[in-house]
Amino acid sequence: MRLLLASSLIVLSLTACSGNEMKDKPTAEVTEPAPTPPVEEPKAEVTGTAYQADLAASKIEWVGAKVTKEHPGAFGKFEGSALINEGKVVGADFSVETASLTSDDPKLTEHLQSPDFFDVAQFPKASFTSRNIVEKPTPEGATHEVTGELELHGVKKTITFPATIAVAADKATTKAEFKINRKDFGIVYPGKPDDLIKDDVLIKLDLAFPLAAAPAADPAAPAGAPANDKPDLNIKPGVVAPGGKMPPNLQGGPGGPGPGPGGKGPGMEKKEEGAKATQGGERR
Repeated sequence: MRLLLASSLIVLSLTACSGNEMKDKPTAEVTEPAPTPPVEEPKAEVTGTAYQADLAASKIEWVGAKVTKEHPGAFGKFEGSALINEGKVVGADFSVETASLTSDDPKLTEHLQSPDFFDVAQFPKASFTSRNIVEKPTPEGATHEVTGELELHGVKKTITFPATIAVAADKATTKAEFKINRKDFGIVYPGKPDDLIKDDVLIKLDLAFPLAAAPAADPAAPAGAPANDKPDLNIKPGVVAPGGKMPPNLQGGPGGPGPGPGGKGPGMEKKEEGAKATQGGERR
């Protein structure tokens, strides 16, 4: 009896120690996607400018747990974009390469990529596409509520979760932490009988979208030269742009090399030399 009681206390103690990071995190509302009607009604189009995520400044992480321990991890390869209209994020999407999954243990990483969990060979992508983003502050500090479709492990569900979204002059940012039930997406591996895997998985999003994109380089401009410093090639002979100077080869005037009044361009000098040579030949 004492041995059984001691074993129970150890399990309870380990359970209490695990899940510290996941504790008190909100759980995403997960529902089945709305069925497509036979005749789809026209929807109000969400418009805006799409900005790509800065992958070097963005992270998609996760935390899983079993009875005895938490395991943090991340996805190393992903892409995403935010749709912004009048200073507000009105849409977002991202796609993850599941084979880029990593964890704090190489053996665990290999197991998570296997058919027991993500089955990255059969399901190489996971994706999320927002359907609605509304302002909805929470006591925990979130500013918005995001609803969209998450496709994971070949299963598509509609999820709703809180997020902190901000738009500044140079970038937009989205941060969110919420839990999903892995079994909702067909990931049902139980773990060892004496160290069961918890159903909830914490998803952590930290995404940055730069708004000030650098202008495209002009192939005709010298390397390193600003695009608006190109020489004006539309100058007409005898006409000087306001405040500017005519290039020397186009400057006219008495005795000047240009084609202006009394001026001689390089081509004119050659013609005159040819004419003199011809006249000289006729005199002979």
